[in-house]
Amino acid sequence: MSRRPTDAAGLRLLVVGASSGIGHAVATAAAERGAHVAVAARRMDRLTELAALIGGTAFELDVERPGDIEGVVGDAVAALGGLDAVVFTSTVVPFAHIEDTDLTTWLHAFAVNTVGANNVLRAALPHLSDDGVVLIASSRDVGRPRAGVAAYDASKAALNEILRSWRSEHPDLSIVTVAIGPTEDTEILRGADRDLLDELSASWVRNGHRPNRMSALADVANTLVSVVTMAHANPSVVPEVVQLA
Repeated sequence: MSRRPTDAAGLRLLVVGASSGIGHAVATAAAERGAHVAVAARRMDRLTELAALIGGTAFELDVERPGDIEGVVGDAVAALGGLDAVVFTSTVVPFAHIEDTDLTTWLHAFAVNTVGANNVLRAALPHLSDDGVVLIASSRDVGRPRAGVAAYDASKAALNEILRSWRSEHPDLSIVTVAIGPTEDTEILRGADRDLLDELSASWVRNGHRPNRMSALADVANTLVSVVTMAHANPSVVPEVVQLA
């Protein structure tokens, strides 16, 4: 059973990308540890169910539609009565060989993984409390790309560079990049071509890109909540980059 060493009581948290996977688990873990949680994502049926389960509030949000982000963040802040932390986990992983990755796929990956995260941070900035924290989920694969996920890896590399720029221009803002590796029980493979996945998986094994054991979803979620609560409680110490093994 995963431990919950840090108390999140009273933390006002917005989780973007909470309809499934890591975002869903983060929202659940944070609420169990006493946080007041608002959740946002595209699939409102799942969000409504989650919000009812954790006593939170759900907001429909497609981060590829930048014009909607500011309004949703504002509504979430109003529902929470303020904003102490944001966790951004929205991610797309298009599987394709690089020569088969078309323009639409490149733009989609960057619109969600890179620009979407930046726009959520930008919208949250005026609302964050003095010791507010923004945690953005990135990838452990940045700098060591695997076959078949070029658009994903490149978009996360660009995301990391954007977050460095945010830290440079806003040194007093607690922005945490968390490099996450393969995690169990997510929907990252949803809709992928199974034959291509079999081919890519064999390549990952041959090249040492597939771990012997994947991270447990609950462990990843509780780690992210702990990082947020510790950063919020200790504002003079910013864990800028956290690498999950």
